[in-house]
This record gives sequence, C-alpha cells and structure tokens, in this order.
Amino acid sequence: MKKLKVYIFNKESRAAIYGIGTYIDQLIKCFNNAEISFEVIHLYSEGKEVSVSEKDGYKQFFIPMVQSYRNKNAQYYYRNVAYLLREFILPKEKNMEYIIHLNFMSNPDLVIHLKKMFHCKVVLVAHYTDWSFSLLGNFQRLKNILSKKANQMDAFEKLVRKQIKEDEQMIAKCNRLVCVAQHTKDTLLSFCRIDSSKCLLINNAIEDVYIRQTPVKKQKLRKKYHFPDDVPIILFAGRLDEVKGISYLIKAFKNMLPTHPQAHLIIVGEGDFSSWIKEAGDCWTKITFTGRLDKKRLYEFYSIADIGVVCSLHEEFGLVALEMMMHELPLIVTKTGGLDEIVEENVSGLKVPVRTRKGQRQVNVRCLSEKIRFMLENPSIAKDLGENGRKRFLEKYELAVFREKMLNLYQNL
Repeated sequence: MKKLKVYIFNKESRAAIYGIGTYIDQLIKCFNNAEISFEVIHLYSEGKEVSVSEKDGYKQFFIPMVQSYRNKNAQYYYRNVAYLLREFILPKEKNMEYIIHLNFMSNPDLVIHLKKMFHCKVVLVAHYTDWSFSLLGNFQRLKNILSKKANQMDAFEKLVRKQIKEDEQMIAKCNRLVCVAQHTKDTLLSFCRIDSSKCLLINNAIEDVYIRQTPVKKQKLRKKYHFPDDVPIILFAGRLDEVKGISYLIKAFKNMLPTHPQAHLIIVGEGDFSSWIKEAGDCWTKITFTGRLDKKRLYEFYSIADIGVVCSLHEEFGLVALEMMMHELPLIVTKTGGLDEIVEENVSGLKVPVRTRKGQRQVNVRCLSEKIRFMLENPSIAKDLGENGRKRFLEKYELAVFREKMLNLYQNL
C-alpha cells in the first residue's frame, strides 16, 4: 500500500459550517486505522495572522484573507497560500505521495499554483456550484443563458457564464473530480467542457450513531422540551435561506392546521428569522424557531418528531435527509437534486414536486400540505417509511461505504 499524506482544504463560509463541515468531519473519520496521515487547511479564516493548532493528532492551519484594493486580490492570495504550504506544510518525505483534497469550486488559480509548486495529485469534490444555486436548480434557464451570445446577456447571465468557465478551468487542472450525487455529475458533463474519464460518483455519507429511544425515553424528551404526547411535531433542519423552501413549508403547515390544530412546526437552523416570522402570520404560537443547535440537541428533536421535511428548491445532496433517515424519521422531501436520488418514492419517503412558474422556482404547497396530512393520518405507513429509510441509509449512505470508495480513490490516483 502506498504511503499517502492528504491535505484537506476548507474555505470558511456558512456552507463549511453546515454541509461541507460535516463532510470533512466524516472524511477525517475514514482515516482512522487507514495509515494515511492528513492535515486540514482552512482558507479565508478569521484573524490577521496564519495560525496552527493540533486536534486529535492532526494539524489544522488557518490562513486569513488579507484585504487588498488590487483587482487581482484573489490570485495573489492563492499564490501566497501555495508559498506558505511550500515553506511550512509540505516537507518532502521519502516514498510519500501527496494528495490535495479540495472542497470548493471556481478557484482555478489555487490549483494552478499548487500543481506548479508541488509534485502532488489533486482531488476536487463538487459539493455545489455557485451557478446552480443562484439559478435554484432551474437548468432550463441555464440552457437559455448558454444559448445566448455575450452581447445579449445581462450582468447576472454573464456572471453565471464566468462561473462555469472558472469551474471548467479548475476541473481541467485536477486529477479527479468527485461528484456527490448522480445529478451533479450529469449536470457538469452536460454544461461544462470537461473530461468525463476523470469524473466519478461518490455519495456523501455519515457515521451511524443512531440509538433507538424507548417510548418512555421519548416521553421524557418531549417533557424536557414542553411538548405534550398528543402534539404532532413536524421538523425542519437547515440554513434559513430562500433555497431551503422555508416559505413554502410554513404555507403548507398553515394549510393543514384546520384539520390538525394540535400540530407544531419546529424550524432548526440559523439565519434571518424576520421574514419567516412574518410569513408565519397568526400562527406564531404553532411554530418554533430554535436557531442553530448542537448535534446532541438536534438528534433529540429527531427522536421526538413525527415527520421530517426537507423542502429545498435545489439541493446538491442533502445530508440532513440522511440524518433523518438514520433516525427512522418518516421523511418528506422535494423532488429535486440529490434529495430525489436519496429517497425512493413511497418506499423510504414521500416526494413533493418543484415547479417553475413565470421563471420562478416554487415548491408545490398544496401537495406538501397533503403529504404532511397523509403522514399524520396514517401513522403505520409513516412508521414503515421511516424504517425503510433507515434500511436505505445503512445500505447506501453509511460511512463504511463512503470510506471504502474514498480510500480506493486515493490509492489509485
């Protein structure tokens, strides 16, 4: 087996706190007993100086952004990052192969400088693309944009085209492109000029930490959070962003309240609450915003909830859906992106369509409220969906499956 050292790159952002941060945590767990050494490099970190810390036997490097008024600020930053790595991080050990593992797109300058300075292989993971999120997964609009000549595009359309070009350049410089979902791979191959032979699919995964709670324990947890046993709980978890479809969830919840007046909606996640509270209207007492929770508390809410809802307008993968499936929580998702792949319709969950009307992406509110109502009125079916969801999680998305694929990728670069 080859001696490997992996440098995992992260870029400080809200995505890093949530999905990408979870991904890196799971990746690090894969290195246990794998005889692969690794270090983590955080770009755009807080502070004014480069700092180094050690955690659980591995080093973490924090490289802050230095503000500049030059037009090529980002290019200079990535060049300097490469120089820092050459000076402090990459000693040339004998018979050691170095792998750079990148977790963000649209930064070809970084890859250019790393490849120029070091004899290393570069793995790029496409967790998301800026252009797909800005379009909320409206790929018909993307086709229309790409069919235009440059002089026919507005500022937004030119930005989308620029981002696609940058992604193409970055992918071309990397040795492998890992797509977290099949739709990611299909989309990149359809809209970007890239070499298909370097693209592979490795789904995200999480370690199975589920502990099934007894009815008595669930009752105690409900009492802890002041929820009576007869209150049906619908749970959402995620960033409070437009792309997560929170507005449509609140509307759907309000629609089904007349037939289920005891129901309660819990929205877990941080962000700007003001617009969503306004959306709640006269149902404020029926909706709880918790803010961001640590894993222990979040998993307690998974345990006491009756239904989990992930209603994104666009989702590259959907780690929250995996967490809910792991906890046997009956799941309703939107039929988009990675969510559509993770959940099997009427087997491991229910799906709600996302449609485009007058150029705007929308969740079908009527359908979502009907699915929530169906789950609440058919607890035995909901229980089966939850159990099937956990089975699917264990078969396809548990960490052992991911670990085998990632280690195989590293060894065969």
